[in-house]
Amino acid sequence: MPSGNTTSRHRADAPVATTLPRPIRRAIGAGGLAVVLAGSLAFAATQPGSSAEQNDLTGTGVGSAANSLTGRTGVWDQASRSGEVTRDVLDEAGEPVTFTVTVDGRDVEITSNAGTLADALIDNGIVVGIEDNVSVPMNGVPTEGMDVQIERVGTQHGTETEAIPFETIERETSSLERGETRTETEGVDGTRVIAYTAVYEGGDEVSRTTQAEILVSEPVDEVILIGTADPASEPAPATSGSSGSSNSSSSSDDSAPSGSYSGSDPRGIARSMVEARGWGGDQWSCLDSLWQRESNWNPYAQNPSSGAYGIPQSLPGTKMASAGSDWRTNPATQITWGLNYIEGRYGTPCGAWSHSESVGWY
Repeated sequence: MPSGNTTSRHRADAPVATTLPRPIRRAIGAGGLAVVLAGSLAFAATQPGSSAEQNDLTGTGVGSAANSLTGRTGVWDQASRSGEVTRDVLDEAGEPVTFTVTVDGRDVEITSNAGTLADALIDNGIVVGIEDNVSVPMNGVPTEGMDVQIERVGTQHGTETEAIPFETIERETSSLERGETRTETEGVDGTRVIAYTAVYEGGDEVSRTTQAEILVSEPVDEVILIGTADPASEPAPATSGSSGSSNSSSSSDDSAPSGSYSGSDPRGIARSMVEARGWGGDQWSCLDSLWQRESNWNPYAQNPSSGAYGIPQSLPGTKMASAGSDWRTNPATQITWGLNYIEGRYGTPCGAWSHSESVGWY
C-alpha cells in the first residue's frame, strides 16, 4: 500500500512496454492467474486451524472475512419473531439489555436479548436499508446503554399518524336554565395515516412524496348544550338518552380493549399501506392470509399462552411502541409495525407467508 504522501500514477502515465502478439499475451495472463490462485490456496492450507470448509472460496470463510472488515452485510443473520432460530447466529441470546436507537428523527428505547443488533432492530420493527449508515456493527451484540445512530441513505418507505381535530357545536336547550351549560357529547379527535416515500442524502431528508392518506377514524364533534329556560319556568324534560349517551361514551373510552374490534376496517388500512410500499395484489393476498391466521385481523387479539398481541401478533406487544404509543388500540400503528417487521425479516408478505406455511409461524 502506498504511503500517505505518495502520489498515485494514472495508468496512462505508465511506461509503454513492447507489444506482444495477442495470443501470447492471453496465454501469459492465464498462466499468471493460475499461479496466483495456486499459491493463495497453498498458503491458506498452511495456516493454523484452517480447513477445506473454512478456505472454500464459495463457502463461509470469504463471507466471514468480509463481515469483519465492513461490520455489516447485505443480509444479516436473524432470529425468528417467536424467538426460534431461523438461520445460523453466532452469538446466542443472553440477558436483556436496554439501549437507545436514534432513527428518523426520534429516539427509540429498546430492551432486547437478541444475539445481534440486526435482530433487535428487526424485532422492534426498525428496518435498516442496505445503504444506510449505522454507527455500530449490525452483527455485533447489543450492550447495556448503547447509543445507536442510524443515518438514512436513499429511498425509504414510512408512515406517520396524524390527528384530525374535532369541532365544537353549541346547541340551545330549554332543559337548562339560562347561563347553564352541559357537555352532551365529548369530542374525540379522528386519526389518519399518511404513507410516504422519502429520499435521504447524508442522513437528511431532501424530498418526500405522499403515496396514500388512510382514514382510520372520523372525528366526533363535541356538543355543548346552552340553557335557554327562564329560571322561573319549569325545566323541560331532558332529551332521551342525552346524559346516558355521555356516560356510555365515557365508560367505553375508559374500558380496556377486549373481545372483537368494531372500528375502521383494518384490512382496508393494510391494503392501502401495502400498495403505498409498491407491493402488488399477490403480496396483499399473502398478507391477508397471514394475518387472518394470526389474529383474524383483530387489533385486540391476544394469545393467552405466549402473550403475543394485536393484528401481527407481536411478541411481546410492547415492541409495537416503536411505531407509536397507541399500539394497543390503533390498528394503523400495529399494521405499520407489522409491515416493517415483515419487510426487514422476510422482504415481502409472501416471503413471510411461505415461512409460516412451512413451519407454522413467522
